[in-house]
Amino acid sequence: MKFIIILFLFLCSSPCQAQLLSYSVFKAKKEIGKMTVTRIKTSSEVIYENITEVKYKILIELEVKYMLKEIFEDGVLIQGEGFSSLNGSKKLTYNIFKKEAGYVLRTKERHQSMPFETITYSAAKIHFEEPKNKQLVFSQYFATYLNFEEVESHYYLLTSPKGENYYRYENGICTEVTVIRDFGTLHFNLRPESYLFVNSPDSLRNR
Repeated sequence: MKFIIILFLFLCSSPCQAQLLSYSVFKAKKEIGKMTVTRIKTSSEVIYENITEVKYKILIELEVKYMLKEIFEDGVLIQGEGFSSLNGSKKLTYNIFKKEAGYVLRTKERHQSMPFETITYSAAKIHFEEPKNKQLVFSQYFATYLNFEEVESHYYLLTSPKGENYYRYENGICTEVTVIRDFGTLHFNLRPESYLFVNSPDSLRNR
């Protein structure tokens, strides 16, 4: 709740620029959901939000939702929160706060200190900012750093404890994501209306 109040105050009191990327999600060529990723620039912060919602059936119908919000100030992560849910029941919740020397990351199960850390690149940024080869990316969901490996030009592999993700970029913007898991492979394709941003002057600055 505190995070939402802060976000509301930022939007109401500061000039801001909002940018949206919208993706369709497919499994076995069937559209099963969507992902929206927003970046809001205020006079002092950059706020990222990722919301993913999918429905698919294995033995029973499953409805999965994922949400991640993070605020950056001067390029440094200062606050964030997120959750994942299955059929309306939250399975994992987490939040992170910047302290004077490092961060505190909290989940239902643990309270983890990360002393002397300064996070500048996280999972919230990866759709708007192309990584580099061997780029480390911090994930609140996994409570650790993950590693990008460039497998071909502008195409990267991100390996996590749950499987492999592949990301394709154009002008610094992510246009395709392939998520490989035990239950199957999901494809996230940038929708045509979002390609207007891919070729905008703002996206070209991310190259």
